Amino acid sequence: INTGEMVLDFDVRYDLGTVMYDRIQITDGTDTIILGISDVISERGDSIRLNMDSLKAALVNNMSSPILKMDEGAVRFGGAHSAVQSVPIIGKVQVGVVIPDTYQASRHMVELSTEHFNHILERSDASWRLEVVFNDNERQTVSLLELEQSDIDVVIGNESLLAKSRIAQPGMIVMACCDASTDYDIVRGDPLFFSLVPSNNDALDATLAMMNDMGINRILPVYPANDRAILDRINYQAQVAVADGIQYGFSDSSEQIVSSVADAIASDLVMLPGVRLGVLLTSAHDTPRILEAAYQDRSLTTVRWFGLETHDGILDSSKAKFFAQEVGYMVPYIGVLENPLTVSLDSYMYGELGYAPNKTAFGAYDAVQILGLSILGDADIHNSDIDKFADLNVEANDVAGVISGISSEFGGYTTYAGLAEDGGLEAPVYQIQSVRGDAWVRTAMYNNPVDAKVGTISFGDAILPYIQYVAGEPLIDDVVQVGLLVHEYDAYEAGLAARMGLALLDGEYSLVVEDVTNNDIQDGMRLFSDVGIPIVVVHAPESSTLEASVHAQNHNTLIIGTASTGVQSAIQNDNTFRMLPSDMWQARALAGMMAHDNIRGVVAIYPDQTQAQSLLEGVADVFAGEIDMTHSYTDISNVMRNVTLSAIEMTERYGHEGTAILALGDGDDVGYLMDNALGTAGRINWYGSLRVAGSPSISDMTTGSINLAALSPTISGGGHAQLILDSLYLMQPPAYTSSLFEAARMAGMVMTQSDSNADIARALLPSIADDSNLMYDDISFDENGDLASYTYDIWRIDDAWIRDSIYDVMTGYASHIPIGVMVPLTGHDAQRGIQQMWGAHLALSAQNEILEQEGAPWRLSQRVVDTASSPIVSLGAARDLYNMNIQAALGPPDTVSVNEIGRFGSYSDFMLISCCSDAPDVYNSYVVYLGSTDVHKSQTILRMLGDDGVSNLLVIHDGSSTILNSLASDFSGHLNVQEYDAIDAHSRVVADADDTLSGMLNLYDRSSVGVLLLADHTDTASILGEALYQNNLQYANWYGVSTDGVLPDILYNPDAVATATNTNFAVAVPAIPKDVDELKAILRMVIGFTPSSDAYLMHDAATLLSTTIIQLNGDSTAPAVAEIMPLLAADLAGITGPLALENNQRLTLSHDIWRIVDGKWQLQKTIP
Repeated sequence: INTGEMVLDFDVRYDLGTVMYDRIQITDGTDTIILGISDVISERGDSIRLNMDSLKAALVNNMSSPILKMDEGAVRFGGAHSAVQSVPIIGKVQVGVVIPDTYQASRHMVELSTEHFNHILERSDASWRLEVVFNDNERQTVSLLELEQSDIDVVIGNESLLAKSRIAQPGMIVMACCDASTDYDIVRGDPLFFSLVPSNNDALDATLAMMNDMGINRILPVYPANDRAILDRINYQAQVAVADGIQYGFSDSSEQIVSSVADAIASDLVMLPGVRLGVLLTSAHDTPRILEAAYQDRSLTTVRWFGLETHDGILDSSKAKFFAQEVGYMVPYIGVLENPLTVSLDSYMYGELGYAPNKTAFGAYDAVQILGLSILGDADIHNSDIDKFADLNVEANDVAGVISGISSEFGGYTTYAGLAEDGGLEAPVYQIQSVRGDAWVRTAMYNNPVDAKVGTISFGDAILPYIQYVAGEPLIDDVVQVGLLVHEYDAYEAGLAARMGLALLDGEYSLVVEDVTNNDIQDGMRLFSDVGIPIVVVHAPESSTLEASVHAQNHNTLIIGTASTGVQSAIQNDNTFRMLPSDMWQARALAGMMAHDNIRGVVAIYPDQTQAQSLLEGVADVFAGEIDMTHSYTDISNVMRNVTLSAIEMTERYGHEGTAILALGDGDDVGYLMDNALGTAGRINWYGSLRVAGSPSISDMTTGSINLAALSPTISGGGHAQLILDSLYLMQPPAYTSSLFEAARMAGMVMTQSDSNADIARALLPSIADDSNLMYDDISFDENGDLASYTYDIWRIDDAWIRDSIYDVMTGYASHIPIGVMVPLTGHDAQRGIQQMWGAHLALSAQNEILEQEGAPWRLSQRVVDTASSPIVSLGAARDLYNMNIQAALGPPDTVSVNEIGRFGSYSDFMLISCCSDAPDVYNSYVVYLGSTDVHKSQTILRMLGDDGVSNLLVIHDGSSTILNSLASDFSGHLNVQEYDAIDAHSRVVADADDTLSGMLNLYDRSSVGVLLLADHTDTASILGEALYQNNLQYANWYGVSTDGVLPDILYNPDAVATATNTNFAVAVPAIPKDVDELKAILRMVIGFTPSSDAYLMHDAATLLSTTIIQLNGDSTAPAVAEIMPLLAADLAGITGPLALENNQRLTLSHDIWRIVDGKWQLQKTIP
């Protein structure tokens, strides 16, 4: 779009030299451009590059939805003439990137953010994409000029690029990211400069705030002689007394500096009674040597020490590190927030780079998003359906004019990224970090933003909870610290799972990780005690957990472990809880799983460890067949030969189908063993324990033709558990990761509710566990502190790990029957989708409890697919489910998607139960619809108007509502209708409406005039906000109708709230059923906001579908479900009322009428 270059990509190679350009044209039906040979840059056989002149480029950019038309014979393929083709043109806006190679994490962040931004555009069927162009010239000034010559007006770079751009003056937008600080004087000096990097003054503000928070009333600066300005800044910004400080020169030794500090401290403490002194080290470079020298003088530990930024040199010196911990040395650090997206970013970058990214790199992700949204001109990327490429902001001044507003409305993914009018951060967020063990750990936050859970977002193909940020206050907020002790596992990957668990909690948590694989476990536990962390998650094998447990019992520390425990190790009423069932149950499950598969002879392979031996003995006690227990190993490379010989002997007695190998090592061990399984050992079934299931070390490449089954504690069949697993590492994690995830969540909740008191935590933990689960449907502990669960998921390896069945130790084997749940987890309907997913889950969980009690040989589970609020994606989701052999599904909530899926289902045997859409066009036996009809909504609106005496109505609608026809036929008064398009500016919409209403107010009594707004929640909020500045629109009552709750977007827009209050804006919403307080409370807790009727309607839809499948004894095929569902529905009552179906529609839903009172939605009445 910015350069006029076009690329024609061909799926099949064409014959070079055969292109007839006069048969290729670009048109929108009104204007047409015929291409010519002069436009060609190159032909490659699979593509043609064209560079149109400025006139042609401008004409294309101003076309409405341009397409490329190729007449017959425009090109040849293998000698044959091409057929006529018409394809839409996708526009690209280029953004330059000038980030040095040394900033690899930042460069990867830019690429990933662009990929995710375009992924959403593609799923929204948008006609444009963002493209980043890296320029790697060693001289940044040259890079800027080269990008300018390529007509690129927007550039992302590191902090130094601002100064280079100031010299080069290219007239481009430069957005700085990826550094710890910047010079705001440069940023403020140019209206095209912006920075997501805080200034040095911001860091000082954060340090002074934490000193004030700790009661420091006198500051002793310690600063180098070449930075006298820092003392002036401290004096200017501090609100307490500032000493003259200690100035030191280049030649001064660390001991001389520390001696001067000691003298000053001694003097102040003697001369100033009541003084609370804080030492402030201003040079991060010099800090390690100063702290190391201070270690020798105990008098220096009587005051608190602070700095302006972190320095890893402190961690490299044992003395500096010890002193820093002893005096509580604290520094501000650029404020990346712990949320699901940043944890996933960390995970992804760790996988790409092999190391954890520097936190400064995260700003690059937000930089791309802000610039992309500014180019679009809308903070909601889902409003990306532009009509013309010229509607996009491409010129530097156009982008600069909207960046501040867009960034503040967007809020940021990794931190609060709102930019002030001067181009700097509006409220820069800082982590307050201290040294804990061998790492910097977040202990508090400065300018912590206000957050709200507002649905979900797309992280590539993963779906993550979305947290919306608004600016915080310049105060210090505490962070709850949770300990994680790791032994013999990958500490970083374990930390990611635990961090994800904490990120999904309300509040701020920081994970303190101690990897003691090569160190003493007691020392690691002692660290947590020393820094006041009384609750520790221990991710380690049983023997290591037991060692940590001894320390915990002696030092009043609470442990939540992730290892299963043998019966002989269980101790009642100790301080150790475990997020896995006892090995007694695992042994019975392994034996039962093999018995179910008719295995009679087993060759066991196991590490020479107590727990493995104990587990195998437990299997042998309950297994009815023969087990060869002679193959333990300390050196895994030498074990398979003898195992193979034993397997041959077993097959001679029981045959290949009756013989199996039981491998009790971890995933790495079993992956190695299977990779080296030859002959008979490679042709019989293998079974694995809970450390095997889901292991990324095992794939279909590893197993070859071997059938492998492994078990893990049963995780929830709900979509939320599926989404969490998908997002943990953006790859298949080990199944036992779920126990670590839940353990961290529980530790965080217990820490908060017990105020970090171990005795209180021990008493509260069992009751908190009942409400803390996400991965498990139920968390409770037995008398030994083990997870009180007797059910295991059975995982089998195919193209990937598949969870295909359940083994219940008490009732036996049960298969999974998946139900599709197609809901919008991203896009403008995301809030609806997340509560519908949970509504379905709670209904299916209730049915599964009944199935379990009745001993049924199957259970129901959800398979969630995101429809992205798009009919195109919805249809693709239905096809995906169908290809998974799932023929019955719930959702989605929009009418267009239901129509598309209904047509697909009518010829593909695919059953859809939609709970919340308007009346569909497609009626057939494979579409069942639960919802309020247009006729009933129209009648509700008429009741509202009649109650208020409105007989003259202006209707403003977006063209998508189907209610208008019913309303027009039944409304007896005067009706004016104003339709607007998606591309119309809302200011123009309300201006036109104000003109129309002016005439109506002149003709009719004011009390009889009303405005009905039929639009989605985003447009409604925007139009109400714009209406505040139109006088006539404030003199009429306004009305609306909603299928997705009480339009929460309005409350985020103060102007919209003002208009809604002034005009008594009343919204009709499908009524929330009565007597559902318990269900409502559960939904409110898990989704983070008050549910609308969507959740309850989906609950009823899921109940209807599951009841039908139960009646069919587990048959979920579309023809069977379609045949008996209407018969069952006739006698079935849901929580929203009777479920009897008539013409595939629900006719009896009541509507609640809501108005905004004192800035909040309040229920006014219910219209039956």
